[in-house]
Amino acid sequence: MSDVTLPTKPADGGVDSLLELRGIEKRFTGTYALKGIDLDFAAGEIHAIAGENGAGKSTLIKLLTGAHAKSAGTMRWRGVEVEFKAPADALALGINAVHQEVVACPHLNVAANLFLGDETCRVGFLQKRVMIREGQRILDGLGFQIRADAMLGDLTIGQQQLVATARAAHRGTRFLIFDEPTGYLTRQETLQLFRLIRSLHDEGVTIVYISHRLEEIFELADRVSVLRDGRLVSTRRIADTSEAELIRDMVARSLDEMHYKREVPRGEVLVEIEGASGPGFEDVSMTVRRGEIVGLYGLVGAGRSEFVQCLFGRHRMTAGQVRWKGQKVMIRREADAIGRGIALVPESRRDQGLCLNLGVGFNLALPIYDRLSRGGLIDRRAERAAAARQMIDLRIVAAGQRVHAETLSGGNQQKIVVGKWLAHGAELFIFDEPTVGVDVGTKADIYHVFADLLTAGAGIILISSYLPEVYDLSDRLAVFRRGRVVAEHTHKAVGVETILTEAIGV
Repeated sequence: MSDVTLPTKPADGGVDSLLELRGIEKRFTGTYALKGIDLDFAAGEIHAIAGENGAGKSTLIKLLTGAHAKSAGTMRWRGVEVEFKAPADALALGINAVHQEVVACPHLNVAANLFLGDETCRVGFLQKRVMIREGQRILDGLGFQIRADAMLGDLTIGQQQLVATARAAHRGTRFLIFDEPTGYLTRQETLQLFRLIRSLHDEGVTIVYISHRLEEIFELADRVSVLRDGRLVSTRRIADTSEAELIRDMVARSLDEMHYKREVPRGEVLVEIEGASGPGFEDVSMTVRRGEIVGLYGLVGAGRSEFVQCLFGRHRMTAGQVRWKGQKVMIRREADAIGRGIALVPESRRDQGLCLNLGVGFNLALPIYDRLSRGGLIDRRAERAAAARQMIDLRIVAAGQRVHAETLSGGNQQKIVVGKWLAHGAELFIFDEPTVGVDVGTKADIYHVFADLLTAGAGIILISSYLPEVYDLSDRLAVFRRGRVVAEHTHKAVGVETILTEAIGV
């Protein structure tokens, strides 16, 4: 990285462009994903890109990295027109990306992933020990507490994200794109990433930072550009704008609509857990009533997800008991939980919540095929009708029910995961990180779904690593640390500083 020398921003505050886009368009089967984009990326700046899911951000990344070819317009690198026919063309100029969904080899160790395509060999043999030593030196130098000899697949999603970042930084990158990089990171990992971004920025590397977390944009970026419906809406200096302005540019919604919460009367106790223990947690007691949101907050690894996985029957509890509507029950497997009316919207929608290579309609109807079948045959008309209702109610944007789920934006994928359980008619909904990687507009839609569920008499367990979200939405908030509930508070009874202190244990 230290060999990278780039021109800096002019002293007069103008833009010394490293990469210029003029009239950029991208069409897919007659539909514009990007249209008329004129955008400059200054050498050595941190330039944020904001916008709703489907605004064109992902398409822009793919154009900049050579994964897609543009349909029209010109791109200039240091004033010279360039054409990217493949990712190798962008990599040759020093353009790289760290994607929201980690693209790596989980069956290889961290060092092998760091040097993928640039392995150290001697007389035709891989120098594995040499790569592990050099990989560890790189990770330690970046402040990442990750072992170079660990299998990538054994790491958390957040740690895998840091490995991908280290790989991109190590390659002598001149133009580095971060796509929702903190979605799965712990607070400590986020701080490590921000230190690296600032270090790259100081060395003159141009950073493109894409995030739905506006506070991160205001903390890091020099300028921010907003995309909406495939068009560039605005480009502003961070010092000259506000969150309210960006939200209006993105979704034409006011700031007051974020973290929407409806007051709903509490009803009977749906589930009561006493002294529950299991893999990753112990002695957890909790109740959830109809009409309320019980939030679970803690650092990643604090035991929140492990607790709800046991409640949903994916793992066995080793101690404790569960009462469902006052009756003691045994939940040994997922079918037991689903049969009682418990639904889990998992942390990783791509790995655990969706059949990516199957259609939107199939995914939406998945939990209710027993109701849609007669004599072993699926009633296709009823299947289509059920999926259509959910697509309308949740405003799922897709070309049709047969479109594969993998082709949709992250926000629309999340809506599918939520929608399939709405059709099921569950009474207790467990949402594990439901708004990771989705835009502010989709977040507002999901919060309205929460309100509708509560109004209909359901209860919600909400896990979120984003403290403002779980703090604003929860009627009661349980704080986890090292596998235990260390505190419980009613809605906004204490400040966020107290919650964070309890979670960290300082």
